[in-house]
Amino acid sequence: MNPDTRLEFPIDTVPKNGTMYSINDELHWVRMPLPMSLNHINLWLIGSKDQATLVDTGMFLDDVKTAWTDLISKEKIDIKKLIVTHMHPDHIGLAGWFVKKFNVPLCMSRTDYLQCRLLAADTGEYVPHEAIDFYTQAGLSEKQIKNYIERFGFFGSIIHKLPDAYNRIKHGDVISIAGDEWECIEGRGHTMEHICLFSKAKNLLISGDQLLPKITSHVGVFPTEPNANPLDDWLESCKRLIDFVPEDVLVLPAHGRPFLGAHKRLKTIINHHEESLSKLEEFLTTPKRSVDVFPVLFKREIDDGNFLMATGESIAHLNCLIERGLVSRNISEGIAFYERV
Repeated sequence: MNPDTRLEFPIDTVPKNGTMYSINDELHWVRMPLPMSLNHINLWLIGSKDQATLVDTGMFLDDVKTAWTDLISKEKIDIKKLIVTHMHPDHIGLAGWFVKKFNVPLCMSRTDYLQCRLLAADTGEYVPHEAIDFYTQAGLSEKQIKNYIERFGFFGSIIHKLPDAYNRIKHGDVISIAGDEWECIEGRGHTMEHICLFSKAKNLLISGDQLLPKITSHVGVFPTEPNANPLDDWLESCKRLIDFVPEDVLVLPAHGRPFLGAHKRLKTIINHHEESLSKLEEFLTTPKRSVDVFPVLFKREIDDGNFLMATGESIAHLNCLIERGLVSRNISEGIAFYERV
């Protein structure tokens, strides 16, 4: 998906990985490295540095822990509360470390907290046959299935063990941070219960992965719920966010630069997925496996590193079309084939 050229990026300074830029006395932008093509994550400190609330943590990696330790010491940061937008490792990876090391409470949605603990529990376990069946039906080769089996349970290695207790936040909750009220806005599709934070007084939206300036977040189906329709959940969440925040809100995303033009960007994302669904429906004049539809949905090269994500996202689009009554699915010799109705 091409970046939206109509967006404005009002903050010229971008912190290097492992450093912080203070937008003002009560809003601080921290950037930490990620070991992938998307090589950074933005993390946000709200309030004065000696009474700060941290939103998201970075991945559970030695270099990120070292960077945080050095930054906290150098900038004399005292974190009093931790909020996690959702359960993906780049956002929640160091949550348990912060809770243990700095004795701060963890605040996040119930569904994402529980799902994170469930995925972490897979570490060291055998791959369930339902998962192998899921990817076999999708059309993965024996080699690709073997690679999946070898990586099963990897999630638990890139997050610190979560605390056994947390504070639940949910859609509609209002959190007081540094004297301002921040409203929790739920997004679904990227995860089951992603939380954005909106300050009406400051006209700021901490969007996590729900709204990004240049890329669209992954929306995929996984073996635990093979018939899920997260794409319609995602599209509905994008539409709802348009109703909740003004067009001129300053968006503080997890990846990329802070930007203006929230409504434009949300409409671009919605239109992109609807166009992809239309192209996919037109493509399915004859039966196709989920792996056969990659050229319709993705411009980037699909390799061993992103094959599973591409498979999950393809199935998300196919399941959406099935639920809309536009496509059928039939299983033949253990493989799922999709065709336009």
